[in-house]
Amino acid sequence: MSDRLTRRRFIGAAAGLVAGGSLVKTALAAADGIHLGQQPAGLPDRQHAWQSTLAADEHGNAIAPKFDRLIFFDVAGHPGQSSIRTLEATLRSLERRYPWGPKGLLFTVGWGPAYFKTIAGVASPVPEPTALSDFELPTFDRYHAVIHLAADDERRLAHVEAGLVENVRGVLAHRETRTGFTGAGLPAARQVVNGIPSGDPVPTSAPLFMGFKSGLRKNQASESDVTIASGALAGGTTMHVSYMRLRLDSWYDVLDERERVARMYGPELTPRDVARLTDDARGDPGRYRQDALRYGVVGHSQTSARARRKGRPLILRRDFDTIDDGVAGLHFVALQRSIADFVATRKAMNASSAATLNPAITDTVNNGINEFIFVLRRANFAVPPRATRSFPLLPGQAAALR
Repeated sequence: MSDRLTRRRFIGAAAGLVAGGSLVKTALAAADGIHLGQQPAGLPDRQHAWQSTLAADEHGNAIAPKFDRLIFFDVAGHPGQSSIRTLEATLRSLERRYPWGPKGLLFTVGWGPAYFKTIAGVASPVPEPTALSDFELPTFDRYHAVIHLAADDERRLAHVEAGLVENVRGVLAHRETRTGFTGAGLPAARQVVNGIPSGDPVPTSAPLFMGFKSGLRKNQASESDVTIASGALAGGTTMHVSYMRLRLDSWYDVLDERERVARMYGPELTPRDVARLTDDARGDPGRYRQDALRYGVVGHSQTSARARRKGRPLILRRDFDTIDDGVAGLHFVALQRSIADFVATRKAMNASSAATLNPAITDTVNNGINEFIFVLRRANFAVPPRATRSFPLLPGQAAALR
């Protein structure tokens, strides 16, 4: 059976799954309300609680879902209780249809500063995005909401998006979708694209276009680390979303493997060292000054690792490669307790002080991977806990969800 859902089946499936995996065809509620439907037992309170559903490699590192979509919306009209219930009923129907996890479906719903200020009429819990280096000129997204979908089945995500956009029409207006992938073999199979030189340089074992592993256990914040402890969004988190273009011609055609390792990790590491990494990708942040002086190069992991709290990273990355618009790119998704934690991490990555240590280093030359990524867009979102994900802080939300 196709995964495509009609509006009636998508929202009206209060009874959930039946034999054969089809949804019960239940009519939408009458004009006096919309049936929310029940949620499956055992769903985590945190929308961003994905980790326990992920498989792990032989070293205990989580294996990310293979495919992702970021679907951006603006609020349509003046939302009230029916808008809240329509969105929540749609999300609950997804939870009934697909098991929580990459074999089924994972998703989070985030809300931007413009939503809180102009729709909910409250102070935004997240700031407006800004440029985070002297060498970037990004466009700042002002979308009201984003839904991040992830699964191991790319076709499923396309079908879920189509049904979701249709069913929230009149409540949320679809503005843009960004797509992507991560995992061994997926970048190599998609490397004939602008931004990557000819000759198939991306290794078949690489999970990302730049050829190296990313999400190792000790270079990621835990879900608890990034969870907001108190206040209106307690149990939620914040999300930063960037769209970066990759320019990898010189990465592969000019630099050899040792030089790529130096820029990704640190100049004291060798390709053999990197092949043995099992739980942390960082170069030694304590050698930052020494390496800049001695080698005229500092590494991306090395500089980023300077932004840690008690030795632990500040952000949980859920980024993925993309070939949107026919160009190699990266959709960088970062979760953190506060957007300030992301800003601190990005500024550490910029390593602007390295140029004062050695004239061979500039903001972008011999300075991590800054030379090879170009930030096109930035956005910030708040991700509430599951119970208040539909139009958070909007007056009347609690009554609408009873």
